[in-house]
Amino acid sequence: MKKVLIFGFLLTLFLFSYAHAHAEQYRVIRIVDGDNIVIDYMGKTEKVRLLRENNPESVHRDKKQNIPMGKVASDYTKSRLEGKTIDLEFEGPLRGNYGRLLASVFLDGVNFNLELVKEGLSPYYTQSGRSEKYDAEFKAAERYARGLKLNMWGDPDLTKKYLRLKSKWGQRQ
Repeated sequence: MKKVLIFGFLLTLFLFSYAHAHAEQYRVIRIVDGDNIVIDYMGKTEKVRLLRENNPESVHRDKKQNIPMGKVASDYTKSRLEGKTIDLEFEGPLRGNYGRLLASVFLDGVNFNLELVKEGLSPYYTQSGRSEKYDAEFKAAERYARGLKLNMWGDPDLTKKYLRLKSKWGQRQ
């Protein structure tokens, strides 16, 4: 009986701290690029990699990787998020290979990651897996942006590059 009570207590504590961690709002300190931001996360400065989207490069160490559309995506993220208070939603591992938090960002209740795809600033990025919760929305957002040739989808070379990458990620065109 004592083990059951201890287990129940620990489970309750875990669920409370999990819900608490996901109910917090976080201040965006700065924008690294279109899909990486820095936030105040529970009193610590943390980098966040936005899930399910992958903007063209704008601050890559190899300067040849940086392209104008990457700057457009970075500027868009900066204009929308810098200095704002956001919510995070985690889907999968909390951290990635580089130690960054992996999350969807919500601004005023709107999924910003999804917004980037709908604006044509990123494909629906599935190399690390599809979104269990928002797969249909991401697919529709990308179809919308591609159909209207928004931003990256209006550039034939970028379209070709990203369609080739998407096939590597296991996505159909």
